[in-house]
Amino acid sequence: MWQIEQSNASLRASNLQCEIELTSPQNGLQNTLAYQEGLATNQFIQLNLGLNEETVTEAYQRGNDLIALYSSQHQREATPHLYWRSLEQENAVGIETIISLQTDLLASRCPIHSVTKLNNTLDAQALTSNQKWVDVKEAKEFRAILVQLSPALTYLEIVHPTDRMDTNMQRDDTSIRWEHVVLDLQLEKGVIRRARLQSWWIQNDSEQALANKLVASFIASAPPLTT
Repeated sequence: MWQIEQSNASLRASNLQCEIELTSPQNGLQNTLAYQEGLATNQFIQLNLGLNEETVTEAYQRGNDLIALYSSQHQREATPHLYWRSLEQENAVGIETIISLQTDLLASRCPIHSVTKLNNTLDAQALTSNQKWVDVKEAKEFRAILVQLSPALTYLEIVHPTDRMDTNMQRDDTSIRWEHVVLDLQLEKGVIRRARLQSWWIQNDSEQALANKLVASFIASAPPLTT
């Protein structure tokens, strides 16, 4: 399902294709194609880990997971590992991104920023803590963000509520950008901290009902135990 060639990894599932430059996770998912609809002008899950270029110590596929282990750097107080997990449901395909941090220092801090930028959007809603979808311009807080990309396709992004520290949203008539901050907390030596995000591309005949189901399932899911 995942193919790795040097520092480039690609996903070739039946209804979802994308590429990831492992040394530049800040570029996010590239050349994305969902349900045969090209989304190359959009930028999904751009992960700023604190460096302009990463050194990959190991990258491999395990089941539906693409796993990248990065080297420790003196410019950063913690060492990240990234997991991209291919997901599929009826009428939806997705990727779960797992960010893992650990440190050799007695105490450190290493906030991670995830940015998504979408162009030529038709509608954008946010799910509030009382389980209501509202226009993103009216939302004061976000459990999930649902953006209609075209008449046939909607994008859903969820950060697990125990992981999200802050969200900044910018919206105009045709485009939207948001930035999540995760793991902005004190890290301790020997303790691994993880944050999880899910990205879903949903066929529009079932977008809101299915989005509610996907959000509820993700929030209720157990934390990952992989290392």
